[in-house]
Amino acid sequence: MLNQSFTKETFQEIFDRENRKGKNIEKLFKEEFSDSLEQLKLIQAKTLEIRNSTDSEHKKLLYQERKTLRSDRDALIKKILDESTRDLPVKINNIQMNHGPRLGKPTFILEKNLENYFMSKKVQWNLARTYKVKQANRYAIVSQLINTLEDKFPKYVVRTDIKSFYETIPQKPLLSKINDDHLLSVLSKKFINKVIEEYNRLTGQVGASNPKGVPRGVGISPYLSELYMRIIDNEIRLLDDLVYYSRYVDDIIAVFVPADKAISNLQLGKYKTKLLQVIKNRHLDVNIEKTHSYNLTKGIDMLNLRSFELLDDRIIAKTIKANPKSINYLGCSIGSVKNLYKFSDPTKRERTTIELSVDLSEKKILKYKEKIKSAFDDFKNKRLKNERRAFKLLKTRIQFLCTNTKLRNNKANVLIGIYYSNPFVNNPSSFDILDKYFYWHIYRAGLLLDQKNELKKLNFKEGFDSKRFIRYPLKKEVYKNHNAKRTDETNKTNRGIIRFGLKEINSVWKKH
Repeated sequence: MLNQSFTKETFQEIFDRENRKGKNIEKLFKEEFSDSLEQLKLIQAKTLEIRNSTDSEHKKLLYQERKTLRSDRDALIKKILDESTRDLPVKINNIQMNHGPRLGKPTFILEKNLENYFMSKKVQWNLARTYKVKQANRYAIVSQLINTLEDKFPKYVVRTDIKSFYETIPQKPLLSKINDDHLLSVLSKKFINKVIEEYNRLTGQVGASNPKGVPRGVGISPYLSELYMRIIDNEIRLLDDLVYYSRYVDDIIAVFVPADKAISNLQLGKYKTKLLQVIKNRHLDVNIEKTHSYNLTKGIDMLNLRSFELLDDRIIAKTIKANPKSINYLGCSIGSVKNLYKFSDPTKRERTTIELSVDLSEKKILKYKEKIKSAFDDFKNKRLKNERRAFKLLKTRIQFLCTNTKLRNNKANVLIGIYYSNPFVNNPSSFDILDKYFYWHIYRAGLLLDQKNELKKLNFKEGFDSKRFIRYPLKKEVYKNHNAKRTDETNKTNRGIIRFGLKEINSVWKKH
């Protein structure tokens, strides 16, 4: 059974879990953890002593001293966590929220203190476990969508997007569900209601008859929005002839298979009308500009079509027909490709195949381009100070973009990169566009000839095809001569080789 209580034990669980993810709580709240951070310095100094000691008996003594220091540090942390759990009902009443940075839309942040941090994390955990709320998996969604589109049944596809998603969720039905269900603990409910109260204060909705929205940027908001959307998801899944439905945050896609092949366009249009009506009935609005329907009752070649003519598997002609629509969903642009196979051998008959084509969406291509440009802009700013270091950082950043790696922080073991972030792409044209854009910058960055040649070895299409994998440290590292002994004076002055880490690589792209 889930322990929903706000105790030093549950806060310790959060402390340990966040540290395992790579988030250093002590450094995040340096003032509160000043004593334990000082104790950590003593432990690190003792570890260095152990490393440098050559006397086995002395080492045993040092190990014992370090063990005592660690025990003292653990006691300090537990004392701080215990103090943070005192008078929580009063602290919840005193919660304050402020405006955060504007990231496309207004964001909000809770006042930074230890209690708010741990209570927010605990309420998120309580919501997730109690209501089994979690965000959909992008990989699974795209995989299922492609499998659904590839079968031979006639289809009608609707793609839409909820307008100002966080800002328009009706508060009354959401809070009624939370407060009336008797599933969450009293303090969890109190925290949620106070956060919404603060949001209404900042958005001028105090006393409004039908207040709307959850605070974008506050940790509990994604869980609250998913909880509300569950009602809409269940209603859409009951629509007639629906064979596939998925939603990723506010992006919705639905696939219908009509029972009658001779269905009229007017009848097909009712699928979209009914789906949009479900959303409207729950007091949310759709983004009309991002709402599209696709009539695939005569096959997937009704999507944006490429046509290839091949002789003995060699392309001899290619065209792009003027079908205006492709399905853009979660970074993919889904169309179709028609292959006409011809043979020199007269005994072999010509054959035609029509297959699904998956490219990067225009929006995703633009994001890659922005990152390439930012990397070159940062190089231009830093090269005057240290050209060699600036170029190495530029090369590492481009290499990061066109290869693959594994995350090392709070999403450890997640594979990302040009292939692992786009595994369903089966058309090279997207990567050709990126390579041309990348080479355009190479020749306009004022690089030396050998620098140009080094960068030209990097290639987006080759990185995707080969699934090239490179491991990066989390933070910048300096490698010295590992064959030299510690006592080697020459090695002590060796400045080593810089290996840039994920934090510095990504620092220039935080806004993207």
